[in-house]
Amino acid sequence: MFIHGDMSAFKVIVVGAGPVGLVLAHALQASGIDYVIVEQRAQVPPEPAYGLFLWPHILRIFHQLGLLDAVEAIGQPMLHSMHLSAEGEVLRNGQGFEELVMLYGYPMMLFNRGSFAKTLVEALDNWEQHVKTNKRLSNIMPHEDGIKVEFADGSSENGSMVIGADGIWSTVRDQIMARAPEGLFDQSSNPFEAPYAGVFGRTNCVKGLVAGSNINVYQQDTHVQVFTSETEAQIIAYRRIPVSRERTHFGQNDAEDAAKPWLQVPVAENVTFGDLWDSKSAGGSANFDEGVLRWWHWGRMVLVGDAAHKMNPVRGAGACCGIEDAITLVNVLKGVLRSDSNPSERDLRQAFIAYQGVRESSARLWMDISRLSLDLSTGPSQPALKATRIADMRTVSLVANGPILDDVFFPEKSGFIPWRKKPRSQRVTAQVKSQL
Repeated sequence: MFIHGDMSAFKVIVVGAGPVGLVLAHALQASGIDYVIVEQRAQVPPEPAYGLFLWPHILRIFHQLGLLDAVEAIGQPMLHSMHLSAEGEVLRNGQGFEELVMLYGYPMMLFNRGSFAKTLVEALDNWEQHVKTNKRLSNIMPHEDGIKVEFADGSSENGSMVIGADGIWSTVRDQIMARAPEGLFDQSSNPFEAPYAGVFGRTNCVKGLVAGSNINVYQQDTHVQVFTSETEAQIIAYRRIPVSRERTHFGQNDAEDAAKPWLQVPVAENVTFGDLWDSKSAGGSANFDEGVLRWWHWGRMVLVGDAAHKMNPVRGAGACCGIEDAITLVNVLKGVLRSDSNPSERDLRQAFIAYQGVRESSARLWMDISRLSLDLSTGPSQPALKATRIADMRTVSLVANGPILDDVFFPEKSGFIPWRKKPRSQRVTAQVKSQL
């Protein structure tokens, strides 16, 4: 653990125990910063638990946090990609996922969110003291020296700052909007907009599907994806819609009717989307919202992940971007705490400005890549395999430039593409060697 000065007076309240909130907890713990994480649901992990897709630079973060073996033990490395026409014709088979290990040293992996959350929670020191459930936020009360968070059950938490890791319909964001000057934030019920809608589900991995596969089915105005592990398949179907700002929640709602257009779509030999949908253990429908807020903080409150930016799931970038936020924010906080273990609201505001300045362009680019990929996959020129592959090349610099905690040394893995950001001690060592 790397502690700079006495940080015992500084406490972070993290709202939301999803993947981003849990990685935040580990990053704060590794940095010697006190924290509590509060979750409105009755349990962590959530139920139902859908899939989670993580890129190589995020596996590198888990390596630094000492969690790589634990997460690799519960994850499925992605190995194959298969691209099909709507009639079931195999357009291309690829091994591009395996190339990622050669490029970066780490794989791309698929996780069940439930197993992922359980692993991360149990890896925290004294997690029973730090993770609190059934905490539905009702009010946030800033004061001169800190902040108080009140919950619907009558309890409260006092701290130095609040991080909203509570997803697309963030209650922390609502509290920020209520206190910020009018016009700074979009005051509508949904600050994002959706050009696509669709259905998603989790089902058993049936005969005909191979573990570690990403299956894509191309058709104008619609697209189907299937991701597989040894035991499960995650299924998503997209369709273009008139751009909507309707506030939709992931759930059963009208999912059965919404899924009907895809039931006969082939996803493997003798397997249709309908076969997977009919055997699902969980599923729902929703709009796939997109957008990046213009302002991510106010006072002692700051947003990370889907609370600040949203992208469609076609490239699995949403959780990755949120985890990048978490690491960047902790680095910025450590910089502030080196100078003052009890920073003022002004000091925190400057830190939050720096954090957003680092992260906003990257989040916007991930959103644009995800949108471009889905636009190409549903556009009039089908199948757009070459175009989508070229579009994916834009991810190379984003992955190579992924953030890492500044002060935690670890024996990182690497590939043909070098990592641009290193822990400070590794940077100093490299500089010394270059001068010898």
